Amino acid sequence: MPIRGGLPPRSPRFVGREGLLADMRNLLGNGPVVLLPSADHQLGGTGRTQLAVEYAYRYADTYDLVWWIPAEQTAGMRAALVGLAQELKLPEARDINRTLGAVRDALSRGEPYRNWLVVFENANRPEDIKPYLPSGAGHVLVTSRNPRWTTEVAQAVPVPVFDRTDSVDFLQRRTPDLTTADAERLAAHLGDVPMALDEAAAVRTATGWSVDEYLRRYDARAGELAFPTPIRVAWGLAADGLAEASPAAFELLELSAFLASAPVSWELLWAARGLVSPELARTVRIERRLKAAIRLIGRYGLADLDPPGESLIVHPMVRGMLGQQLSSERHAALLRTVRAMLAAADPGDPDNPTHWPRYAAIIPHLVHSDVLGGDSEEIRQLVINCIRFLYARGDYDSSRDLATQAVSRWRDSLGETDEQTLLASFHLANALRAVGRTADARALNAQTLRSQREVLGGDDETTLATANSVGADLRMQGHFGQARQLDADNLVRYRRLFGESFPTALRCANNLAADLRLLGDFRGARALDEQVLRHRQVIFVDGHPETLSSRAGLAFDLFGLGDYAGAGELLAVAGHFDTLGADHPMALWAGRFAAMAARRSGRTEARALAAANVELYRQKFGDLSVETLGAVVSLANCARDAGDLDEAHRLLERAVARYHAVLGDEHPFTLAAAADLAGVVRATGRYAEARTIDQEALGGLRRSVGADHPFTLSCANGLAADLLATGEAQQAREIALDTLNRSRSVRGADHPDTLACAFNVALDAGDEQSTQAAVEELQKVYGDSHPLLARALAGTRLETEIEPPPL
Repeated sequence: MPIRGGLPPRSPRFVGREGLLADMRNLLGNGPVVLLPSADHQLGGTGRTQLAVEYAYRYADTYDLVWWIPAEQTAGMRAALVGLAQELKLPEARDINRTLGAVRDALSRGEPYRNWLVVFENANRPEDIKPYLPSGAGHVLVTSRNPRWTTEVAQAVPVPVFDRTDSVDFLQRRTPDLTTADAERLAAHLGDVPMALDEAAAVRTATGWSVDEYLRRYDARAGELAFPTPIRVAWGLAADGLAEASPAAFELLELSAFLASAPVSWELLWAARGLVSPELARTVRIERRLKAAIRLIGRYGLADLDPPGESLIVHPMVRGMLGQQLSSERHAALLRTVRAMLAAADPGDPDNPTHWPRYAAIIPHLVHSDVLGGDSEEIRQLVINCIRFLYARGDYDSSRDLATQAVSRWRDSLGETDEQTLLASFHLANALRAVGRTADARALNAQTLRSQREVLGGDDETTLATANSVGADLRMQGHFGQARQLDADNLVRYRRLFGESFPTALRCANNLAADLRLLGDFRGARALDEQVLRHRQVIFVDGHPETLSSRAGLAFDLFGLGDYAGAGELLAVAGHFDTLGADHPMALWAGRFAAMAARRSGRTEARALAAANVELYRQKFGDLSVETLGAVVSLANCARDAGDLDEAHRLLERAVARYHAVLGDEHPFTLAAAADLAGVVRATGRYAEARTIDQEALGGLRRSVGADHPFTLSCANGLAADLLATGEAQQAREIALDTLNRSRSVRGADHPDTLACAFNVALDAGDEQSTQAAVEELQKVYGDSHPLLARALAGTRLETEIEPPPL
């Protein structure tokens, strides 16, 4: 049996279609196939979905994997593809686009399954699914109402109505005692349209109407309509029958006119128990009554039910017909009810993964209920929470799209300075940054923060959240000092308003510690990280991501202070990062920092640790992520220490180019990576080339972070080596001595990099006594067996490579 995911139940009443099934089987071998309504029934109702379901079951044994993807809405389709990624054992990237690309590529390669079937149901916009269509030995089947599918994307197969024999067979399977003559009479009236036949059979079973009675009602109903069609007439009779049998069940069905053709669970409908008419409220507020009403809707053929009968899916045509028969007053009242129902179903706290299934069930219905037009705060808050849920789940594109619509609509209806308009703008900026539109995010954040301060005040919680986001923008720009000022002001406000142990205040303190690290103030960062870690250990359970964030940050602080053993020990505490999974951002930080500490400690496993870490970063974030690039720099430093200069050069050259593309050529990280690259160039004997790189990098670093920053000191140390090698000894000694004095002042006399600078100054001056003294100090720090000590004893100038902190 193949692995199955999302596949609807097989219909025991499926009949005929043998020729169509055979055609589909043959065509699928040539590429994707799309099932479309026939030209004379373009609105549907000809059984495309049931045909696709039957095909999936009939040929299931020829596939290793069969996966069903609801594709009417992009967010739901993407969520279903993430489920497929989990089945394929693919690592889930932080950006869902990378996960979806990995699904497409794995299926195209036939890994781990060569023979697969993926069905995209109700894919009415070819451009939405085209990026996700795999190739290879598997098959792609699509159902759609949109006739504008080109042959380049999929081969079109129109699905016509039944022939008369199949119609009779279908009706007699539904009602075994129906005579052939009566079945033919029904089929003739209903035009052999599968959906109309199904509704007619359901209504007759539910009501007990004879064929004559049904046809009498059918003709009467058709005479009332200006443009009668078999589906419209059959639907009208089914709706009338349900309304007569249970007005409450019919009112429940009416609500579906404003919901999507996606599963609507009884729990979602239950949220309307305090919002509906007294008669319906009696049904909705008691679970067994509500489920009985759902089953009754299914009995009349007006919705498909899941096997337990606890969720219903209403066909798009039924939804459309329901909406058309409503008066404007009734339409407005039901729309208000549905919007309020969705808001009442909002679990809140969209960052909490335990609430994600509920949000995933709500999101498909946002468009059809036009919640963006809701006139209450709680409905708009639902939209904001859904935007945040999509972001937290990693679906940045969908988060951006929903936020863009919300901001646009609410600016028009509520004004640019409305509190919820501004909050949606904040979330939009987060999504824009996540999809790489950093300049747009920065501009929107700055505008939003100005408005919030004017309208809400600087101490408002949403204002402070936006200020934190602006701090992240400043860090991305390389304006570390400005970020520190903003985050320090935020922290004062948070602590005054909420106390220093409030979770949001701790996050702000965490941001300030990141600013201090980026500025090279590892002592200040360590003090703050230790304080935050103590608070988080008290208020969070062991292994909480925020606690581990503080632990990882503290490890980098220790590394920056030259305590490599302490950093390694802090990261090696058993089980702390294992609980998150290898590709969690905090686990990735810990993996990188552990490799850095291992390299500086002279341990041979450093390079393997760094290589594994880079691969995980690439899978999770992609090659252009700033965090991935930091891991690549760490791997390059390991390769250089191992003597693999070609690989170190390749890695750093690529890192510099990508930093340039992502952050710009004047960003401190770009310049720092260039300084590391100069070190590798210098190691290959190309001193003039290294000097050019170092001079440009040093000038940029002095402008951006100042002469005393650790990045600048490391680059200056390298430039002194370049100058010495190119015959400019006097300038080299001056720069080396200045670098030593600054390092003693900034990093301390006992810092390993300060000791390396002292050794270089003594070596450059030919002072054997001072050189020996420097070697002895290095020996105290590194031990007798460290490779760096061997280089010093060989009279080789020492490098001080840069390791960029997390941004």
